[in-house]
Amino acid sequence: MIDIRIATDPGKVEILSKILKDSSFTDFGVSISSIIPTVEGSVVRKVAKGADILLVVSKNAKEWDVKDLTVGHVERVVFREEDDATKVREALKEGMIRSAMQCVTVFSAYKDMEREMQALRDEGKEYQEMRKAYAELKEKEIFLERLIEESEKLKRRTQDLENELEVVRKRRHEYDGMEVKDLFSFPLDDLWKDIARTPPPRNEDIEVAIKRLNLEGSVMVSCGFLAAPSREEALDILRIVKIAQDLQKQTRHL
Repeated sequence: MIDIRIATDPGKVEILSKILKDSSFTDFGVSISSIIPTVEGSVVRKVAKGADILLVVSKNAKEWDVKDLTVGHVERVVFREEDDATKVREALKEGMIRSAMQCVTVFSAYKDMEREMQALRDEGKEYQEMRKAYAELKEKEIFLERLIEESEKLKRRTQDLENELEVVRKRRHEYDGMEVKDLFSFPLDDLWKDIARTPPPRNEDIEVAIKRLNLEGSVMVSCGFLAAPSREEALDILRIVKIAQDLQKQTRHL
C-alpha cells in the first residue's frame, strides 16, 4: 500500500476530511495516512517524513527545497474555492495519478541504476578474478624462471661431468693392453724421506722413469701419491729417480 499524506491550509482540512471519508482510494492501492493542517515548511518536513507521496493542496505553499523533504515524491494539487466535493475529489485523483506516473518514472530510473550498479559489481568481481589469475600466472612465471635457472645449472654440471668422463676415457685408453697389478698407494713425501732430505721430485720426473722402465700399469703417480705393488718397489722407483737427478747435476758441473 502506497503511503500518501496531504499538506493543506487549515481552512481546507474539513472539506478534505469529508471527501476522504466519503471516498475510497483503496482501488488505487493507496492509503491517505494523514492530513497535515499547514503548509509551513519546517512542520511539513517533520510530519511528512517517510511518506511515499506528499500532496500539497494549497495556493499559498512556497517552493520548498525538495532536497530537505524525506518523501518519495511531492505533487501539488490545485482547485478553486467554489469547486464542489466531486471536483475536489477528481483533482485529488489526478494528483495521485500524476504522482504515480512520476513514481513509475523514478522507479524505472532506479531499476536502471540498480542494473548499472549490478553491472559494475559484476565488472568489479571480474576484475578481482583477473587480478587473482594474474597473480597466479606471475607465481608460475617466477617458478618457471627458477626451473630454467636450475636447468642451466644442471646443463653446466652435466657438461663438467662429460668432460671429466672424457678425461677418464683418455687415461683408460692410455692403459689399454697394460697388465695392471694390485697396487698400494703411498704418500710421496713419506717415501722420499727414506731416499733423501731434499724436496720430492715432480710427478713428471717420476712418470718419465716409469715409462723408461716399462712399468706403466705396475707403478703410477698422481696428486702426491705413488702407487706400486709394494712399498719397496715404490722406493726402488724413487731411488732410480734420485740417481737420475744426481747424474744430471754432475753433468752440469762438467
